[in-house]
Amino acid sequence: MKKLILVLFVAFTLQACTKDLRLVKQQDTKWELSDWPGKTLPATAKATLNISEGSKIGGKSFCNTYGGNAVINGNAIRFSKIFGTKMYCEAVGDAENKYYADLEKVTAGKVSGDKLYLYQNETLLMVFTKL
Repeated sequence: MKKLILVLFVAFTLQACTKDLRLVKQQDTKWELSDWPGKTLPATAKATLNISEGSKIGGKSFCNTYGGNAVINGNAIRFSKIFGTKMYCEAVGDAENKYYADLEKVTAGKVSGDKLYLYQNETLLMVFTKL
């Protein structure tokens, strides 16, 4: 009986930390970049990712605003046709270029609690917190 209870507990816990991006695909969601493994987040600017019903993206890339497309299927996610405004922002220009490059590398994601984790295969690229 104890084993059955343990198995059920583990199953429910894993379900709560789903890799499925259904929530992101079915409704508009807004996220702020909160962790960027291997890179430094600018102290004076923020990056956001808004996903509209799973097909359009947009937001702020530290300085400029941007947009593009998203394709979501299960835990697979790809961003494409990313475009942005072209204001010159010396302090965050390098971070902005790296941000766009990482968005283009994304192949998978998962939602856990109020966090969106974006990966290139098994490598964690970015962590966003829900706004």
